[in-house]
Amino acid sequence: MRIRHIRKGSHAGPDDGAAASRRVTPAGGEDVTRAPNDPPHRYRIRVRGHLGQTIRGAFPALQARASGGDTVLTGPLPDRAALHGVLAEIEALGLELLEVRRLPPV
Repeated sequence: MRIRHIRKGSHAGPDDGAAASRRVTPAGGEDVTRAPNDPPHRYRIRVRGHLGQTIRGAFPALQARASGGDTVLTGPLPDRAALHGVLAEIEALGLELLEVRRLPPV
């Protein structure tokens, strides 16, 4: 957790610099937007442990299956924002992320 001191009279809102530390910069000039006609990318996301029905419900766009002692979530995500949303949900639930893989188009 990062603690910042705020001077009297200053305002710490959503544009206070904290958001800037969470911005994602594309690697290698990759375009992070998709054309409207492009199909969504499919992803395979592996987390440690077996997820119960309730936690699997946090990922409605993805199918879950057990694989060894882990759970694999697979499915299409419309854009990078959706992918980052899934990753944020994994973190918020306290799950251990093991792997994220974009699958080849079918």
